[in-house]
Amino acid sequence: MVAKLFADHEPESGDRILFPGIGSNAPFIHAVKRWCDKHDAPMPEAVAVELDPVRIDDVEENLEDVDVDVQERDFLESSIPRDLGEFDYIIGNPPYVPVTQLNDGEKEQYGEEFDTAWRRFDLYILFFERGLELLADNGRLVYVTPEKFEYISSGDALRELLTNYHVQEINHIDQDWFPDLKVYPAITVIDATESDRTHIVTRTNEERTVSLPTDGSSWAAPIRGGIDIEDTGVTLSDITVRISAGLATGRDSLFVSDKDDVAPQLIEEGWAYPTVSGKQLRTHDCPYTDDLILCPYDERGNLVSENELGAYGDWAEIHRETLEERSCVQKRNRPWYDWHNAPPMPEMLRPKIVCKDVAKEPEFWGEPEGTVIPRHSVYYIVPKSHIELDNLLTYLNSEEAKKWIEANAQKAYTDHVRIQSEMIEDLPIPKEFAETMQTSLV
Repeated sequence: MVAKLFADHEPESGDRILFPGIGSNAPFIHAVKRWCDKHDAPMPEAVAVELDPVRIDDVEENLEDVDVDVQERDFLESSIPRDLGEFDYIIGNPPYVPVTQLNDGEKEQYGEEFDTAWRRFDLYILFFERGLELLADNGRLVYVTPEKFEYISSGDALRELLTNYHVQEINHIDQDWFPDLKVYPAITVIDATESDRTHIVTRTNEERTVSLPTDGSSWAAPIRGGIDIEDTGVTLSDITVRISAGLATGRDSLFVSDKDDVAPQLIEEGWAYPTVSGKQLRTHDCPYTDDLILCPYDERGNLVSENELGAYGDWAEIHRETLEERSCVQKRNRPWYDWHNAPPMPEMLRPKIVCKDVAKEPEFWGEPEGTVIPRHSVYYIVPKSHIELDNLLTYLNSEEAKKWIEANAQKAYTDHVRIQSEMIEDLPIPKEFAETMQTSLV
């Protein structure tokens, strides 16, 4: 990382360098000092910002041979730019803290102060914005962070911000760099200059030079070398009624059972539906299993009132204590016999296509009977009535579509792809589907 920081950009007397965070044993500070000594270059005037006083105490003795101004403060506090000024070099490993771990006050503060505090942001995204704010003209920033900012929707604002800079390189490094974290790390080199070309290094050591989108949209396709599909003006969202994750009950171990273990009265009164999980899709190679899910909703998607539950109510009463312990009841005040979220029954109980939400490679199955309720580890796609389900299924399982999905999908751990509505709804649809769509509109 230090070699990238100083490549064709060696420090000169009077230059300044910033370390946002010290890290255990101050690795970046020592690496910069070693590089400067080895190359007979002056050590830039160094400032480190660290919030953790214990960490500062731990490294003070290790910094005796390095002249560095260590400041105990929050790098994201609003006074930092005014107090610290500009830097020619910035290098670090920002903290990875998702928005779910922030309190309401922090969320509100960051939302007011940072343009990139968008949706389900992570603190490392704000560290990018603050670092760029402190970067001098012709300065350079090098961070190692999760690669997710390249394509997640909460990275839209950061990607748009980065169009004002030269993202010189993104080097995707082995996930073993951080063995205790389930992340795909990347080293990003950013110059405070303008250029539309970025050098990409993949984890398989492929290299390419690309132009990244400038509108804040996902960078996944150009970075991964995804194929181009003819733009017909129609996407998957245009020819579908719904693209959604399956339903969560909050306690599948109770609601889901083998059909042989479900009381006949529950089946006879219509409280039980066929169901499938992501794991079962693979093992059964189809959405049809022997499992049934108990459902307190009618076919229009209305929760049945407690005094009309019949056999379902008798079953639920037996498990009432456990059902009431669920977070959807405790925190969201849902009825004690309800599911974790309400199902769109009229749309879900239609012929559809299903897939695992996380898979080594995308694979789709047809559910033409329209009877199966997908669970939360399954995504389902409901085509519009004029779209032939088998034809759409064939296209989704084609190499062309799979490669597009792999190039655009968010990565899950161990190099799996994550299917999400906001990604797959943008899948371009072939000409024959586009023509069918136009005909139906006419």
